[in-house]
Amino acid sequence: MSEGIPQITIFYDLKTGSYGFSTRFPGQPLHHAIATFDTVDQALAWCDPHQERIWEEASDADETKLLISRDFREGTIAWRVAHWTLAELSAC
Repeated sequence: MSEGIPQITIFYDLKTGSYGFSTRFPGQPLHHAIATFDTVDQALAWCDPHQERIWEEASDADETKLLISRDFREGTIAWRVAHWTLAELSAC
């Protein structure tokens, strides 16, 4: 996992009864959160429209967190960009 890839968490907001997602970079505070979706599928479609992320079930420690993504699927455009070396970036 690259430290430059934002971690996305799909969650359920008990106060609003809506599903949402939050983003943060590893080791950093929360960057963004939105909870306005009626279903998990709507939240996933918004934050991962091209299905490029690897999703795993969240731990049972926090019942409101449902899914977590820490990386992109290997070979996708997002994965290639996130894993470029400095030499590849400087050649652009």
